[in-house]
Amino acid sequence: MCTARMWPDLTYEQSIPCNRFMLQYVALDDQVEHSSLEEIQQLRIRCVDILKGAQPKEDENALYQHMALIRDEFRALMPDLWVERFIYYFYQSFRYGIELEYPYKIAERPPSLTLFKTIREYSVLMRPYLILGEIESGLVLPKHIFEHVVVQKMISHMTLVVAWQNDIHSLPKEMAKGTEVFNLVFVLQQEYNLSLEDACAQAFRIHNEELAKVLALHAEYREFGEYQEHVDKFVYYAGVGLQGVNSFYLETERYQHGGVGFAWPEISNDVKTI
Repeated sequence: MCTARMWPDLTYEQSIPCNRFMLQYVALDDQVEHSSLEEIQQLRIRCVDILKGAQPKEDENALYQHMALIRDEFRALMPDLWVERFIYYFYQSFRYGIELEYPYKIAERPPSLTLFKTIREYSVLMRPYLILGEIESGLVLPKHIFEHVVVQKMISHMTLVVAWQNDIHSLPKEMAKGTEVFNLVFVLQQEYNLSLEDACAQAFRIHNEELAKVLALHAEYREFGEYQEHVDKFVYYAGVGLQGVNSFYLETERYQHGGVGFAWPEISNDVKTI
């Protein structure tokens, strides 16, 4: 459901690896909830190796088998430039997101608001999703355009828009769970000694300000020459994705109180999840 909402113009063939990756990413995110930092790092290294061409072993976790299938299906559809971009964004999300938030989750103590925003941009795991819009549009931004400071700034703001959406929608579930600290509302409460109601209101304001920054940058900077249409389409399809994931949050059972909609790993002394 989320894939269809975020990228409604994909062909059936294009939607297959996108949907596989959506399911894979959700499963990975839930699995690492109970993993050690070393296990998370091992997971990241192995997944990146497979995305770059390594073959999973027959006895390896099925997540790795699935990652190889996603790699092959994306390579059949997209140029090497895009695949390399996708792999790097996947790497960033784990290395600078999940791994950096780990010590704060273990300590059950949120970082400062400034550091939280820096890490949350990656730990929301949205960066690889944003470039799936390039599959939908059929226009892959050239390297020098994609790396342009304005494009990268818009990507940062769009990623944070989804992070704040996620934090707001998942708040009841995380409050019921009682151990989650990596949420904008909790960080605002700590930083400014706010009530829950005031922290929620501030979180909504931060979300709206983030979205306004994307729109303002896109409207003001129109200096991409022959690639302006490419950038416009990139922003348009990313915007469809942002609205799509927000509508998914409103209807999914994934964020029910207590986390009953999550794919929590089975925990035992004998079986490792990763």
